[in-house]
Amino acid sequence: MKALQRSALFIGVDDHFIAEILPALQHACLPRGYVMSIDTEVCRRFHLILRGRIKIGRHHLETGREVTLLLLGPSDGFHVLNLLDGTGTHDLQTQAIDDVELLWAPVERWLAWMDENNALRRAMANVAASRIEHFCELAGELALESTMTRLVHLLLRHFDGDTKGLNLIEHLPQEELANMIGTVRPVVARLLGELRRDGAVEMCNGDLRITDLQRLLDKADRHLIEQNRFDI
Repeated sequence: MKALQRSALFIGVDDHFIAEILPALQHACLPRGYVMSIDTEVCRRFHLILRGRIKIGRHHLETGREVTLLLLGPSDGFHVLNLLDGTGTHDLQTQAIDDVELLWAPVERWLAWMDENNALRRAMANVAASRIEHFCELAGELALESTMTRLVHLLLRHFDGDTKGLNLIEHLPQEELANMIGTVRPVVARLLGELRRDGAVEMCNGDLRITDLQRLLDKADRHLIEQNRFDI
């Protein structure tokens, strides 16, 4: 109940309605590294994460290269776009980064609930719109910005000013960070080394920490200026 109440997917939805649908949701556990089946688990179901992280992306079979389009955590749902068109034909790889707990129901059941409850339909539409906006921003970054700028933006997006942590990207290996910005692990290792020498970040027992937020912001601005210095 608390997971649904915290979710952006249920903003404005009455607690009584949440209590009504909760018994219809199935519980599932996925081990770390589990890749969900496109035919059944992804296409025909809509999931809500209770614990752990899920990454959604593309994988090139010939080169082995990956790009992570979304990294989702507790109270997030996937794939929201299935609830807009009802087809479930989006060919994306969905993999558990941690041991994951989920709630799920068939897409048809979610669509019926959305028809029944206007607040749920609005909340789902708002989340879908934010996902589309995220994809547009990601496409722009991959096409137009330097790798350093993409890395800095990734760190800034996940930085929590209260805890000084990095939220969903905490404890991620460098290979996973590389997948999120469209590059490879050696490049991320080199760029993190540069940020450490600048005093913007540090590595503590293998965990990445931001030590000087202003230096990191300056690094982003400087690289944007360097990219655009010949655009006048």
